[in-house]
Amino acid sequence: MNLIDSIKSAKNILIVGHVRPDGDCLGAGLALKRLANNEGARADLVYDSDLPKHYEFMQGFDTINKPTSENYDLLIVVDCGDELRMGKYAKLLKKIKSIQFDHHITNKGFAQTNYIYPEKSSTCEIIADVLLPLNKVDSVIADCLYVGLSTDSGHFMHNNVTSNVFDVATKLMNCGLNAYELNMRLYRNRTVKKTELIARALNSMKYFRDDSICIITVKSSDLTETGCTLSDTEGLIDFAMAMGCVKVAVCMTEQSEHKYKVSFRSKGYNVSECAAVFGGGGHVQAAGCVVCGYYEDVLRKIVKSITD
Repeated sequence: MNLIDSIKSAKNILIVGHVRPDGDCLGAGLALKRLANNEGARADLVYDSDLPKHYEFMQGFDTINKPTSENYDLLIVVDCGDELRMGKYAKLLKKIKSIQFDHHITNKGFAQTNYIYPEKSSTCEIIADVLLPLNKVDSVIADCLYVGLSTDSGHFMHNNVTSNVFDVATKLMNCGLNAYELNMRLYRNRTVKKTELIARALNSMKYFRDDSICIITVKSSDLTETGCTLSDTEGLIDFAMAMGCVKVAVCMTEQSEHKYKVSFRSKGYNVSECAAVFGGGGHVQAAGCVVCGYYEDVLRKIVKSITD
């Protein structure tokens, strides 16, 4: 049974993305929710965490995390490299029919039906490849898929960008996507609070190995004093990556005392191996993990994971 048939035969669908969703995860979830509604199905979209407010311009954002049912007969999982990334919703995998869409190389195929393509730039690219030939992409779905396509490809600058990425973007525009408007909302819509956080992040930069490694630190006090949240740290790492000398960039965000969310980006170096040292993972040029310990110890361990 294909995706459309599965959706049409379901009474109540639950779509789940990973905790702390990014643009690709939100775009994929909202696109599939819109698809289900277009096919006459009831669907809820949930994430086991707070949502990044800078994506609230996306149509359907205000319906997220507002389940309308307690009984679902189809589970669709998006952008989760493993079931743990689903948070509390992982328990549903053993109870109902499941389909997943993902592009993480670490994914072992934990759903009953798996659309897993690690060579793709994003989960949204995978979904677009499925829906476009079926003529199931309206202007709203096109907008959602573009958000994931753009953000997970580093605004079309990562090495995961292929000719198919641009082909998909073109086809989405033919479906009603307004790329200019979305780009303005995605990349020219910063708040004063976020700008103040950026200033602190830039001031925190530390350099290692002849300036080829740059580490940004965001303390919990930085978030509190600027009025920002954890989701506002998205994109900070790009300021380090923009420097020509930097080959690996890291953003350490203090989640609680002695606990840091760590994001890695690189220009070719396999940072998924660095994240794996701490039980994390991701892609060659973009990965993440959580590291516990005193700041200086965590900093030292992170540098060691890159230089060893």
